[in-house]
Order: sequence, then structure tokens, then C-alpha cells
Amino acid sequence: MGHSMVVYSWAQQEFGQAALGDERRTRRLVRLAAGLASQVGVAISSACGRCGAQTVSRLLGRKEVTLDHVTRAHIERTGDRCKVCERVLAVQDTTVLDFSTHEGTEGLGPITTSRRSRGLLMHTTLAVSADKTPLGLLGVQVWARDDQKRGCAKARRSRPISDKESQKWLDGLDQAQSATAADQPVLVIGDRESDVFALFAAPRRENVGLLVRVAHNRALLGGEFGYVREALENAPVLGSYTVDVLRQGSRPKRTANMEVRVTRALLKPPVNRTVDIPETPVSVSLIRAVETNAPDGVQRLDWTLLTTDVVEDLAHAREMIRCYTARWVIEEFHRVMKSGCRVEQLQLDTVERLLPAIGLFAVVAWRVLHLTKLARSDPEMTALEVANPEEVDVLSHWLRSNGDKSWNINTAREFNIAVARLGGFLGRKSDGMPGTKTTWQGLRSLEILVQGYRLATSARCNKR
Repeated sequence: MGHSMVVYSWAQQEFGQAALGDERRTRRLVRLAAGLASQVGVAISSACGRCGAQTVSRLLGRKEVTLDHVTRAHIERTGDRCKVCERVLAVQDTTVLDFSTHEGTEGLGPITTSRRSRGLLMHTTLAVSADKTPLGLLGVQVWARDDQKRGCAKARRSRPISDKESQKWLDGLDQAQSATAADQPVLVIGDRESDVFALFAAPRRENVGLLVRVAHNRALLGGEFGYVREALENAPVLGSYTVDVLRQGSRPKRTANMEVRVTRALLKPPVNRTVDIPETPVSVSLIRAVETNAPDGVQRLDWTLLTTDVVEDLAHAREMIRCYTARWVIEEFHRVMKSGCRVEQLQLDTVERLLPAIGLFAVVAWRVLHLTKLARSDPEMTALEVANPEEVDVLSHWLRSNGDKSWNINTAREFNIAVARLGGFLGRKSDGMPGTKTTWQGLRSLEILVQGYRLATSARCNKR
């Protein structure tokens, strides 16, 4: 097989139940996933060995192999992982996949105002636990913009929500509800782009809430103040707390004092709403956390959030703010997709073949991110739960050969740090835990070391 039994077992768990119309196709998908997970960033045609290109072509060329069919089994596994959580954070975000240099790929659409830009848009709903461990995909949407609709933004107010890209937020909400159990509490999180009234008014289970960063100064119904920002400026201060702001570039690390205001409000439906948007107002809580001691020349932290939860005290407000910071996890996920898995390097002749490959890469990217976060959330997990004895042994020998005093690997945390060391992580006391970049680079190098170890072992055995 050529791949670690741990990786193959993972691939079997996430893809082994994929319904592709033929068991042989499912087995090919599992082998392909194991290859991509073992060699993060390798060309998809190289992930299956000598006949990789032919295997990929046969698999992705079948009409039964779609984005939905490739990811469905993984999404079901994600729903199972969510069951242990008191409340799942379903984080939504969109990224652009740029295939402008792949002129031979049919079915791409515009991604910028440039006529030469070609690519796809990908909208992901990612399940995240309370400690910010990614649990897997709850849904993924990938589409090409229509060239014929270029420049039609001026007429967007008269178009129904189902005819706009904003529909992705409602579809993401539906995916989060469909992929989780009926009794599973879920908080669906989105950035400023998700400040869409149709999303707030969309049908939801009783245990499903929304948390969105405010982009529009929306009109309110009733009350003393007519707009969101006016209401928050006059809302009572519930209290304050401090937060550590990490160093970024030339900006030094600092401790920010955050003042928190909260108010309840009724959002007024848009005046120019289309027929598919209800005219019923939506009851929400508005939260504003603003930095009161920002240094001169530094932009102060200022977050305005909207949630369907009833927030009445500082502790609940802080919890909503903490939940919103889980949105950074999906940005890391998209970074792994592009820089680690190099999804934009896929060279396939049609979008129909590209879509299932993107779904496959998305699950592999989740695995890299999950391994990175798991070492932080469950540091005492044994190394053999995330790697096989051969990988642990090879990595231990590599550490020892480089004069590392902590060469003995017993826990998942130690394995993660060792992999990251292989990928360029220095491991100094001030460095903290490694990030995703050194993790995927280390996994790639570890596969090469293991292959070299196998060749050397085989050569010694043959001499005997």
C-alpha cells in the first residue's frame, strides 16, 4: 500500500462509505486520500504511485464522482464527532480559488474585474469545538460565476436572494442543520459579509443560533433609538476585561482593555426587500467591545456583533466574543488548502472533474489543521493514535541525529512538535506551539524519510 496504516485508516473512515456507484471507485478514492494526506502538497497524479495519473483520470471522469458524493461520508463523520460537544460552532467563510493560469480548464468563471481572471468560489461551513478544534466539514459549496452576469450588481436590490451569492449563507445554515443531530445545539458564525437580513429571518431549529459581525447600520423598530450604532453608543456598559494582543510585524505585543456594551433590539426588514424576504422584524442582541487604552498610532480593537442569543450579562457577552474568534480557524483552513495542499495547482480539463478533487483536498486540509489543533487541545494523547510506530521511530532517530535532547516521542503533542521541527519550526521557549505551515511541511518531509528508511531496511535484508 505504501502509506501509513494510520493514514489509510483515517482515509477509510472519512471516505470508505462514499457512494460512487462502484466499490472499486470508493477504494480508489480512499487510496487517493491516503496518498494526499501522507504527502501534503504533492500533485494529485503522484498520490497513487506509478499509475496515479490513470487512476485519477478514471475516478474523476465518472459522472457519479461529484463534490457532494466525495464529501458526504466525511460530513456524516463530522456530525458524529459533533455529538460530544455541548454546542458546536459552525463557522462559514468564502475564499477565491484562482485558476487564471489554467487556460485549458473549461467551465471557470470571473473572479475579479479583470477579463483574464478565471477561477471558482468556495464557501465552507466548518464545525469547530468550544476549544477551537476543527471537527470537519458540515458543508462545502463551489461554483463559477456567470460571465453573462458580470456588471449586474446595480440591480441586486431587485433580485431575489436565491439569485444572489448571498444565498450561500442560507445554504450554509441549512447544511449545518442537516449535518448535525436534531438535538445538537449549534451556533452559526459569519463575518461582515454575512450581515444579511434574509439569513437572520431564515427558518432555524430552536437550538440553532446565529453570530455575525455587523456591517450595516440597520434600522430598528420601536425603542428610543432608530439605528444599530446609535443604540449601542447609548447602551449601558456591562463591564470590561483585558485581552492579550499578539505582536504583528512592527506592532509590539500589548494588553488591551475592552469595554463591553449590550442591548436588545428589533431589526426592521429592509425597505427594498424582495418577495422572498419576510416582513417580520427579527429580535437580536447587539454587542460592542471596544478598546479603551489603545496606544497612539495603533488602530483600536472595535468589534460589533449581532446574535440571536439573548445576552444579558458580561459573561455571556464575553462568551459570544470568544466564539466569534473561532472564525480565525476557517481562515487557517483556507490557508492550508491553498498553500499547503496547493489546491490552485490542480490541472484538470473541466470544472466537473475539478469539483470532486477540491472536495477531496478540503478534507485533507482539515486533517492537517486537526492534527495541529489536537496536539494543543489533547496534549497527552499517545503518539500512536496519530502515527504508526515506524513514523514515530524514524522521527525519533531524526531528532536524535540532530542533537535534540528531547528525542523520545510518547505523546501526540511531542509528535506534532517533532513533525513541525522537521518542517522548519525552531521550538524555542518563546515560540509556543507550531502552526499549520511547519506541520504540513514536516508531514511532507516525514513521508520522504519513512520511504528512505524502508529502502535502506529492504537493502540490508536483501544483502543477507
